Formats: sequence, C-alpha cells, structure tokens
Amino acid sequence: MSAATDTLRTAETLRESGVPNRQATAHARAIEEAVGDLVTRDQMRADLYRALLLQAAVIIGAVVGLLRLIP
Repeated sequence: MSAATDTLRTAETLRESGVPNRQATAHARAIEEAVGDLVTRDQMRADLYRALLLQAAVIIGAVVGLLRLIP
C-alpha cells in the first residue's frame, strides 16, 4: 500500500490559485505519480516487524534443529 493523493482536489486547488486547467491537471497527475510510490511510516514499520518476526522464526528453527543433533 502506498501514500495516496486526491488528484481531483489537487487540480482544483491549482486552478483556484490561477493555474490554467490543462496545466493544473498535468501537475496533479505528476504529483500523483511521484507520491504513489511513497510508503507511509506505518507501512514501513509493519514491513520491518514482519521481516524481524520471520528472521526470529528462522533463527529459532535453526537452533531447535541444531539442538536435536546433540545426543
């Protein structure tokens, strides 16, 4: 999931500021494309926790496996 912008609202804000319609629409689309790939802090944190949990599970599994080899 990525950060989202309201393209229509952005274009309207630009038009209200005096930017011509076609230019406002083009700017709003460019902003949407640029911001569309950004990740929020909460998303990044969730991905980090998921990766750490997986890493911990792998380490615990490896330790358990090695302990079973000890007679």
